[in-house]
Amino acid sequence: MKSLVEIAYLKHKDWINVVKSFGCNPSLAEDIVQEMYIQLHLDVNKGLDLWYGDDVNHYYCYKVLRGIYLNVYKKEAKKIKIYLDQTKDLIQIDEKEIDEIEYAKNKEKVDKILNELYWYDRKVFEIIASGKSVAALSRETGISYVSLYNTYRTTKKFIKEQI
Repeated sequence: MKSLVEIAYLKHKDWINVVKSFGCNPSLAEDIVQEMYIQLHLDVNKGLDLWYGDDVNHYYCYKVLRGIYLNVYKKEAKKIKIYLDQTKDLIQIDEKEIDEIEYAKNKEKVDKILNELYWYDRKVFEIIASGKSVAALSRETGISYVSLYNTYRTTKKFIKEQI
């Protein structure tokens, strides 16, 4: 007489399809079904009666498959996923650090260029470069955010071109 796991294996493709119906990819579905076979073997060794007539209890197998799938799904949900769109921000941070290093190396040149600029452009650049946010400066001065941002951006671009 065949064991319970051997009889369950006769419906292997059906079990795979059940797990795929949960939204699983085929390779993960195969792993989950293999885990179910292990669970069935352990439960039979514990003395549980999982027979339904001459066949395996399909409802029990479904519940085991669903439980294993949900455990895997919960573990996957806890993993931190980084998408390519997010890595662009990381690259921009590196470019900012490079700008700061270049600024420190060429401080004398930058100071000379700043002294030649219009006072408004110089002051806006110095305040924002010192660490104050454009939004905070805008709130304090009443000057529009866009105006301050554009002034900072064009001054920074001008300085880079001069160096």
